[in-house]
Amino acid sequence: MANGHEWVGCQARKQGLPVNKEGNCLTGGNDYQALNRIAKTLRAQHAIGRLTRACDRWLSYCLYFALPPLEQKRTGFHYQYSVFQLEYSRNLLFLRGSILDEVYQKLLDRTRVAFDVKTLKTIFGRKYRPYQRRAKRGSNGRLEKTIERPSYDLTVFKIHFGKLTLKIYDKGDRVLRIEAIAHNTKELRSGTVIGKLPQLVERMQQYVIEFLNAVQAAHVSFLDFGTFEAMAEPTQRGSRRMAGVDLNKPRVRAAVAAMVALSPKPMGFTVLDLTKKVRALTGWEPEQYNPRRAAYDLAKLRSKGFVERKERSRRYLAKPQGVRKLCAYVVLREKLLKPLMAGTARPRLGRPPKNVHPLDVHYQNLHRELVRTFATLGSAA
Repeated sequence: MANGHEWVGCQARKQGLPVNKEGNCLTGGNDYQALNRIAKTLRAQHAIGRLTRACDRWLSYCLYFALPPLEQKRTGFHYQYSVFQLEYSRNLLFLRGSILDEVYQKLLDRTRVAFDVKTLKTIFGRKYRPYQRRAKRGSNGRLEKTIERPSYDLTVFKIHFGKLTLKIYDKGDRVLRIEAIAHNTKELRSGTVIGKLPQLVERMQQYVIEFLNAVQAAHVSFLDFGTFEAMAEPTQRGSRRMAGVDLNKPRVRAAVAAMVALSPKPMGFTVLDLTKKVRALTGWEPEQYNPRRAAYDLAKLRSKGFVERKERSRRYLAKPQGVRKLCAYVVLREKLLKPLMAGTARPRLGRPPKNVHPLDVHYQNLHRELVRTFATLGSAA
């Protein structure tokens, strides 16, 4: 097992650079440009040779799988190594822990349903995050052995795609970490031998960037003027006339929700992936929704520019602008229209709870004005 954060820290100390870490996370007070240059050398070819020599030294003097050292040297015997599991992370460092909480909780609220995250794992802590970070006395050079009991609430947002995992979680009091994990590097389709480590790391980096783009598109979503009307209009693809994307139909809504949920998937998704996702979201039987219908729905989404086909493959990629528009519709429908229309059936509000969320205050104000509007129009029933 090779820990890249630890290796970067050791190399930085050799060069006389200050290194501030919390576990395996580099925090404030570091020269990030210098650390980034050091981290890039880990994926260079000369670093691959150093890793190979380290493995050879350990195996030759600790384990005799095939031949003892003298016989290995005489016969030219050598081992070959491969990468089985790989993790790549990107850390977002916040100035204040309270801002981290606000940003992260809103991100969870806006994207959890869109990406079909069934459960969020939360480890409850003991304290609130500080307004500003304060250094503890005697913390330098102190070695402790503690049981996992965090000082702050830790919430893990995790999505699985086969043997690939994408997750976001808050680490420490001011760090938000985005991480991609390949539980088996065969899923990356770039080879597994140690000489392929630079290509594997680059692919994992690409997955993290694409995941962040999908999360940002789902979080910061909007609809341009006339977009909703243009969705339902038919389009022309060559000589073929395609029907529009009518979001009033349950089947279209299910296909859109499945496409958005599959948008963070590395390397894109197939028609079969879309079929399985729609069935999982709706509970439909195979005769109700099959790959043929999924291919037709996908063709309509492609005609609207929401999805594009990956070159030289049968996989599809969701465009960020498409995810942004469709998530905006989902937010308007699920979190504005449906709660308000459901509330009009009960003009009188019940007893307010002890702790009122700010969003509930807005709902209550909108509910009162909507009831008055319906009364003025003569349609309140």
